[in-house]
Amino acid sequence: MKSKCVLVLVSPASQARLNGIARYARERSWMLMIESELSHPPSGWRGAGAIVTVKKDASRLNAFAHELRSAGVPVVNVTGQAPSDEFPTVCGDDEKIGALASDHFADRRFRSVAWFSSKWGRVQQLRCEAFARAWREAVPDAPPPQRLVWSESASAASRADWSGLSGWLGARISESRKPLGIFAYSDYDASRVVAICQERGIDMPGEVAVLGVDNNPVICENQVVPISSVNHDLERIGYEGAALLDRLMSGDAPPEGPILVEPRGVTVRRSTETVAVSHPVLREAMSFIAAHLSEPIGAPQIADGIGCPRLRLDRLFAKELGISAGHEIARQRLVQAKLLLANTCATLTEIARRTGYCNAAYLANVFRRETGLTPGAWRESNAGAGADAP
Repeated sequence: MKSKCVLVLVSPASQARLNGIARYARERSWMLMIESELSHPPSGWRGAGAIVTVKKDASRLNAFAHELRSAGVPVVNVTGQAPSDEFPTVCGDDEKIGALASDHFADRRFRSVAWFSSKWGRVQQLRCEAFARAWREAVPDAPPPQRLVWSESASAASRADWSGLSGWLGARISESRKPLGIFAYSDYDASRVVAICQERGIDMPGEVAVLGVDNNPVICENQVVPISSVNHDLERIGYEGAALLDRLMSGDAPPEGPILVEPRGVTVRRSTETVAVSHPVLREAMSFIAAHLSEPIGAPQIADGIGCPRLRLDRLFAKELGISAGHEIARQRLVQAKLLLANTCATLTEIARRTGYCNAAYLANVFRRETGLTPGAWRESNAGAGADAP
């Protein structure tokens, strides 16, 4: 049987999305023609179908997609940036992404949260509004999320001006109630938050925690403060988009609405690996614990390290958090062990050393008691899967 030739025009060229398309293509023995920029079909091309990213402001690409469809070529859109009634669409469930971000901050006892995006469009609106709705339900007595959108505060000519963005967003972060949780539209926007907080000397995640979307390891893991991120399952979007195109090329009718792919949880990194506390002494204590996890510390060492009387420290932990300093040390050690298991190839012995457990066997016993799994089994089921560590 002759192989089907499928044109793939995904811009920007998301590797995860392309991986999903390629995996389906291998299963069906398709020939893929992958392009990053085209304004019209290649001369003489006789393809069977096309997978594109249709966007509101990408007029050349959109005109190209319409030209293909007019020529009778089935076209599938794999982004939510444009209304789904234009083309059969497979995209992420942006409302569930927003709700997941709200749960992430609510679970960490945040009372003050904000949305940040450098631009505003259909996807930004869906995520932001879902985040706000879920936040009102989860924490009804807390203030609604702040809405921080750079493109609405800057002229078109100044939107690429870093000093302008840094001054504008930095001022709003500085004047916000702390601790502040920021849900960013993407990992790119989250990295901007991290950079601005670093410029201003704002403690992360003690004063400001940030959560991105897409779980792009190149962005998330190469920051001064590694970024937690919602797993927007782009590879599955690509795979399901190719599967939909296959059905359309076989003569099936297009679906009535978009096919939505749910996010796969949150990959937790340092940027949100915290429990929100408003008391400045407790925030200092939490930061001290995080910085000294590998050492044999307890309440006396914390009190000495931050210059707080031991009795006052114990009372603050009990009053504000309902736990002891020792309980918080144990919590942070287990959380950090999970992060290292999920995001690194470190051995159990190395993880035990870095998280303050006396040896690998003791860490394994604690892990089995708290999770019901061995560290190896937990790593196998959570590595790259975005498990929420706390």
